[in-house]
Amino acid sequence: MRNVAAILVLSLGCATAQDRADLRFEVASVKPAGPERDGPSVYRLGPGTEDAERIALDRVSMLRLLNIAYGLDWDQISGHAWLATEYYSVNAKVPPGTTKEQVKLMWQGLLAERFNLKVHLTAKEFPVYELSVARGGPKMRTSGDGPYVQPPGFPVPPSGSRHGLSMAPPRNVRQTFRGYSMAEFCQQLAWTVAAEGQSGWVGYMSVGRVIDKTGLSGAYDFTLEFAGRFQSGAWPPPLPDGQTDTAPAFSTLFSSNSA
Repeated sequence: MRNVAAILVLSLGCATAQDRADLRFEVASVKPAGPERDGPSVYRLGPGTEDAERIALDRVSMLRLLNIAYGLDWDQISGHAWLATEYYSVNAKVPPGTTKEQVKLMWQGLLAERFNLKVHLTAKEFPVYELSVARGGPKMRTSGDGPYVQPPGFPVPPSGSRHGLSMAPPRNVRQTFRGYSMAEFCQQLAWTVAAEGQSGWVGYMSVGRVIDKTGLSGAYDFTLEFAGRFQSGAWPPPLPDGQTDTAPAFSTLFSSNSA
């Protein structure tokens, strides 16, 4: 099917005044990051995590920062090529009691202030997939419903994160999700869908836009495995001689619905 969604268009210039509440991080640092990570990766997003009053991101692109600030997918953001090639490290202190929606406004204000970014929204038509509940109902574990038993061979999310990702022979991508709503899972499914020419990751584990039609509320713990790849290039990567896939291709997990 096809769906009309907003697309965010950005440009550099003097930021215009925005009709938003005067919400600001208590302290915020945004610094250019070098070509290589300096130490272990850090990824904390404040409210909704175990460290609700801290924002900490190590070497992320401006494209990712805009994705966080506006809650839009990568292909809904259009602007200068450097949005995908310039990297930054961000640290900020979040006022106690701040909600996720308030943090989005803080992000928007911070990016406008530090980079003089101005934005406008326009409509664009996208092909989409719908995530729905299969016959027999959901079989996922509700988050917090007793102790979580990690399936053997699947990654344990790092401290401060609810998502783990790893590779297993011969070319399987394994992911662990903890405390994920279905809306968050849909966004994760398409997190690398980027505008052509803006990212070297175009095509990685992306079927396109995914809309939550499950009607499920709450958060869940679950795992996902498929035959795939991490890096850009031909899809799929060749198998070693004599080996066959032990997991389905990512695209076969979905069926399209055109209208």
